Amino acid sequence: MWQTAIATAVRNQRSNLRAYPWTFTFGHIIEGGYLVLISYFSYYYLIRGELDAQFSVFAGSSNYLAYVIIGGALSIFSTSMIMNVSRALMTEWREGTLEALLLSPSRRNGYFLGNAAQQLYRSGFELITILLFGYLAGLRLPTPHLLSVLTSGLLFLLSCYAMALVLGSIMLYTRDTYIVQNTFFAVTTLLCGFQFPRQYLPGYLQQAAEIFPLTSALELLRSSLLTGEVVGLRDVPLVLLLSFLYIAVGLWCNRRVERGMFERF
Repeated sequence: MWQTAIATAVRNQRSNLRAYPWTFTFGHIIEGGYLVLISYFSYYYLIRGELDAQFSVFAGSSNYLAYVIIGGALSIFSTSMIMNVSRALMTEWREGTLEALLLSPSRRNGYFLGNAAQQLYRSGFELITILLFGYLAGLRLPTPHLLSVLTSGLLFLLSCYAMALVLGSIMLYTRDTYIVQNTFFAVTTLLCGFQFPRQYLPGYLQQAAEIFPLTSALELLRSSLLTGEVVGLRDVPLVLLLSFLYIAVGLWCNRRVERGMFERF
């Protein structure tokens, strides 16, 4: 499995460097810089001094600028991770290499892990650059509990990977990426609480957000960064359970869709 993952990551990296060396990365960095500027000007010229008292209760901090910048940066990061991993098989199909991949003895989980590893390398560079812009705009964080940040960060990556597998099977089944992925990201951006505390949403939408492992993982990671909160053992099982459930469902659905496609070749 690990040989497949390494080979896939190396292949994708070489392909990206040859086809579009910096266009994707540069585009996401511009998007992140734009988000930081909008957050900065919105806070200092519109929101400062007018912040709702409930925000501090819901967010656990009155630091609105840090809350929004962290949420926006993680939104861009998760979108890059989920989109590119979920579109892997669709890209193979469009480029005419899916049949060869299906006939190869490589393990599918290794293939997806390789896509995730290569995407982590690129998206991680984007995330660091965006947070640097945020620091220049006034982003200040308390001293974090490093183990909690590491734990919540790994859970966030796991949730992105798990949701990408399910989304990828839907894309492959419908033979569509544009409508499926944009609908998915619109829903998760609204429900998971990237830009505002989800407690502002109606109760039924808050409950709907709980079906995504990304929701709980985002809350843990942002709390550990924004307030220095320590992640306890009681916070981990829910994210792990949902993530492993999504991974199992995603791999099973991908195998079913692939089998149907293979029978039609």
